[in-house]
Amino acid sequence: MFLSIFCNFAVMNKEKAHRTRTRILAILSVMVVALLVVLCYAIPLGQDDSRKTGTPQRVKVRGSSAGLNTLYRFKDVNDTQLVAAQQFGIVPLCSRDGVDSIASQLIKIESSHAFRVDSLTHSVPYLTPSASELLDIIAANFQTKLQEHGFAQYQFIVTSLLRTSDDVRRLRRVNRNAVKNSCHMYGTTFDIAYNCFEKIDSMPDFTGNDASHKVLINTLGETLKELRDEGRCYVKFERGQPCYHITTRQ
Repeated sequence: MFLSIFCNFAVMNKEKAHRTRTRILAILSVMVVALLVVLCYAIPLGQDDSRKTGTPQRVKVRGSSAGLNTLYRFKDVNDTQLVAAQQFGIVPLCSRDGVDSIASQLIKIESSHAFRVDSLTHSVPYLTPSASELLDIIAANFQTKLQEHGFAQYQFIVTSLLRTSDDVRRLRRVNRNAVKNSCHMYGTTFDIAYNCFEKIDSMPDFTGNDASHKVLINTLGETLKELRDEGRCYVKFERGQPCYHITTRQ
């Protein structure tokens, strides 16, 4: 009798142990599958997603004008630049509706490897052909100077282009420095920020040493001074808005 009870108890324990092992194995299997799924998403295969999709990885270099060479604090005031703007520019437009009607006289300005057009709120991305050419020359000379000194390529940022009368009116409500008779209305003038530059770090041809903000702002200043000395442009160093205000003289 006791032997029968002992045998039954042993069989029950064996079945219970089997069920326990089965449950443990099932739980471990689920955990392994979950871990593999997590690893598949966590560990990139080959290049990162930004390189696969072509999305640039931007490295911003910010700073003030504290390290700027005094030679590059240009003082060509608005009245001086306005003479050139009126001579070489378009007839100012009342509103943006008129841009299409003179599109053949203008060049649309788009971002490139050399510079980036900022998100424009009070201007539209157009310039006269001579102003567009000047912008391209500034960008090319800026990149050449960086390359000659062993630095990587950095974009400067264009913050303002052609403005209509409506744009100027709206801007003057939020910016006390904005003038009523703005050179920007003639399509001859653009602004380049000096407080921020961007390196596209994911592009394979962007090689060379990293540059500090001081190097970048003085390189831009040197580039502008050479063109200004050649009579190609007027330049004003703006303090309220951290930018160079540039007007073509051709």
